[in-house]
Amino acid sequence: MIMNKKIACLIFTACTFSMSAQANEGENPKFIFPLACTYGQDCWPVNYVDVNPADKAQDFECKTKTYDGHKGSDFALGSITHMNKGVDVIAAAAGKVLRVRDGQSDHLKTEEELESLKRDKKECGNGVLIDHGNGLQTIYCHLKQDSLIVEPKQKIRAGEKIAQIGQSGMAEFPHLHFGVLWEGGIIDPYTGRINTQGCAAIKESMWHPALKMDYIPAVIFDGGFRAKSPDFEEVKRGEKHPEHININSAAFVFWAGFYNVEAGDEITVRILDPDGKVFVERTQAQEITRTRQYYYTGRKIGRVQLKAGTYKGTASLKRVQYDGENMVKAREFTVQVQD
Repeated sequence: MIMNKKIACLIFTACTFSMSAQANEGENPKFIFPLACTYGQDCWPVNYVDVNPADKAQDFECKTKTYDGHKGSDFALGSITHMNKGVDVIAAAAGKVLRVRDGQSDHLKTEEELESLKRDKKECGNGVLIDHGNGLQTIYCHLKQDSLIVEPKQKIRAGEKIAQIGQSGMAEFPHLHFGVLWEGGIIDPYTGRINTQGCAAIKESMWHPALKMDYIPAVIFDGGFRAKSPDFEEVKRGEKHPEHININSAAFVFWAGFYNVEAGDEITVRILDPDGKVFVERTQAQEITRTRQYYYTGRKIGRVQLKAGTYKGTASLKRVQYDGENMVKAREFTVQVQD
């Protein structure tokens, strides 16, 4: 069976795989989406395979939604709260489980812990490696601790649950790293091409034809209201959204989280009162490209009092000249203000 030894070592300490077998000529494996969530609605691709073998990182669209040396597709949730509710990871195709690892924590790591993970080659965290025959294998990383329900040598069907999405290993937010090993190297499932073959070309997608696996350049993944300035470290740790805001609060704030903002993007966050009038808003240009970014707007409550009723928070991202035209992403959130 085909195996890239370097990638295998990132997941499992024992690296004793054969490199001799080849996939049958003309075969084109197809995958189902490996998560029990809705692509583009409550889980999103945030990093694609880096297909530029040079120092510059590029995804298959010749854009920057990846990082140097990234060898898989990362599918993220909107929050740790969503992760804690449980989102199943499923086998993308039928096969046999080769390796599993569990016992790695899902908490946010310190710098010292991250260095320890690198030294121990446990960047993947909790993981599963599945062999699909004809030299094809898939890797599932950052699984939730104690959620794995498969074991080595177990045969598994396409769509069968293997674990749940987590934040173990070197993961800054809840996501699944899905890797494909075939034809002697790392394969981008969106193109069917080896990761050293460059961008702007597609051999044939490895996703099942019924799936709508569009390229998603940016996402507004979460948002909410607070009666004070938001603590985004607490948000990252799963701080709950308040069900309502008290009308006598000293401040009223709306925040939103974005995946894959780029330098030059125009970001607007706005609060509309129950009459549809602008209560407060903020617009700014993104200074640097980031995988994840938070913004907020709000005001102290003094002379301008809150009204009882439904307030709406709107978040938008405008990217100028994206493929020759403006790209706009927008999302709304609401909260009740009451006594």
